[in-house]
Amino acid sequence: MTTDAHWDPAQDTRDWASRCEEHLARVPDLVQRLVAVSPFYRSRLTGFETARTADRGWLADLPFTTKDDLHAAQEAISDEHPLGALQCGPTSDLVQVIASSGTTGLPVFFGLTAADWRSWRHGIANLFFTAGVRRGSVVALTTGMPMVAGGLPFADGIREAGATLAWVGGQTTARMASIVERLKVDVLVGTASFAQFFADACGQALGRPARELSVTTLIGGGEPGLGEPEIRQRVAEGWGATRVSEIMGLGDVMSGLWAECDQAGGMHFTAGRDVLVELIDPDGGAHVAWDAGAEGEAVYTTLTREATPVLRYRSRDHLRVMATSCACGRAAPRVRCVGRTDDMLIYKAMNVFPSAIRDVVLREFGRSLTGAMRIRKSHPGQVRFDEAIPLEVEVGDGLEPAVVTDLRTGIAEAVRRQLRVRVDVEPVATGTIPVGAYKNPLTYVREDGASA
Repeated sequence: MTTDAHWDPAQDTRDWASRCEEHLARVPDLVQRLVAVSPFYRSRLTGFETARTADRGWLADLPFTTKDDLHAAQEAISDEHPLGALQCGPTSDLVQVIASSGTTGLPVFFGLTAADWRSWRHGIANLFFTAGVRRGSVVALTTGMPMVAGGLPFADGIREAGATLAWVGGQTTARMASIVERLKVDVLVGTASFAQFFADACGQALGRPARELSVTTLIGGGEPGLGEPEIRQRVAEGWGATRVSEIMGLGDVMSGLWAECDQAGGMHFTAGRDVLVELIDPDGGAHVAWDAGAEGEAVYTTLTREATPVLRYRSRDHLRVMATSCACGRAAPRVRCVGRTDDMLIYKAMNVFPSAIRDVVLREFGRSLTGAMRIRKSHPGQVRFDEAIPLEVEVGDGLEPAVVTDLRTGIAEAVRRQLRVRVDVEPVATGTIPVGAYKNPLTYVREDGASA
């Protein structure tokens, strides 16, 4: 029974350790089911001992699943199995198909049965409830792509939470702005970068600043960023919002997995009925305890998903545990996503997340920048940089050339001092770096393949 404070009190307030142990105890039955119904997992798990009681060591012996594995499982499809070896039942049992965004490669397609769809609606509603959506909220969803994780699944979750859905995405920004104004939207859902861009676009389209509209809550996901105070403050000021909540999910697992409560300071796990989450050392794969200050990669197992389940799926999302308790009453630890392990760059002998570079730049110089920036690669697979990393940053309008020169020097020095890597700062004019409504990457390759 939903309360004023929690969407799913039985799960939200349950002791985290006991919930993890209960999830662990369900994995042997899941393994047996996967061997029976999953063409993909049958070859990986046949003969694996499932009779004994599960423990962390037993779980660690199970193979990981990676994005490459999912791609390989969909290389061979048929009329009966359009989702390839991932599909665990007849197509007639599917009520929906979604696709990954494809921002890191070819998309993977996933299916939902009616039971999966109900689980997703519940879990994603919990995410939005935790992030501030209530019955009576008018929620503008800015995603313009219905088939991706942040499209129709988000729309279903918003409605399940009892809110009024205003799906404004996919239209011109001027039309989106007029709808937000007319419907008195009070909750805006989008990426952090698009929320900043859209605030400016609303001002231009409506002839008055976005902060004079009705938006009081901003919910952002799809890219790291809202954990950085400078970005959070900039987005809040642009809209005159009193609350900013970060969210995170994966279509491979569930579109909504983590959300920030009104206490801020990190996201709580909101998919506890249906998903097991582990924290591992991304290098060696060993388990990392959910202690304050701990860091590791999130690994997910879908305990109830029927159509396209995943076992120990490596998300590549690098999490930092911010706290293990919260005044809101939720027992799940609070986390921030500080980057993706597969986005890690190497400058000579130093590892660095692109998001870490962005955070330093905005923390030190955000008032002189638009907030948009990106690292240029010479080719898609480039990880190592032996020369300074090319970093494009959008500078604010009207800055004197001498100020821009000082910015270049100051940014390069701040990044070198704090992260021990060198960047070659390239100031660009406002509007140079494209901003979309869904997942804006921090790295790119020029279309001509050139690095300069």
